[in-house]
Amino acid sequence: MNSPSKTRRLLRLAALAAAIGIGGAMLGIAPAQARVFVGIGFGFPGYYYPPPYYYYPPPPPYYYAPPAYYAPPPAYYPQAPAYMPATPAAAPQISYTNRPAFYNSSGQQCREYRSTQMVGGQSRDTYGTACRDSTGQWRVAN
Repeated sequence: MNSPSKTRRLLRLAALAAAIGIGGAMLGIAPAQARVFVGIGFGFPGYYYPPPYYYYPPPPPYYYAPPAYYAPPPAYYPQAPAYMPATPAAAPQISYTNRPAFYNSSGQQCREYRSTQMVGGQSRDTYGTACRDSTGQWRVAN
């Protein structure tokens, strides 16, 4: 255990340390100062100026309408003749010969035909071959 002299020495050291700590804390503290004003009453001046008067903005400028312009009366022209498209020439009458149909190298069905056409103001018989295309219409081959 501790001897009584050792205990006293520890107590003295503890007391000394506490005294130094409190002294150091006291050196860092500034004296208290009251910086707050508390008062009751009316302040000076007792009258305040009114707020500034609000002026409404001016109205937008008025733009006058331009003067009325009257165009001259329209001129009258004779009416153009009505459009009449020319009638197409009648397609020549085609008749197929009594020869059987055949297939060409492209795989189209072909037939021989006979027709009458005007050549130099005279009617002449013409012969040729017509083949059916992929849409099903007959086209003159030669």
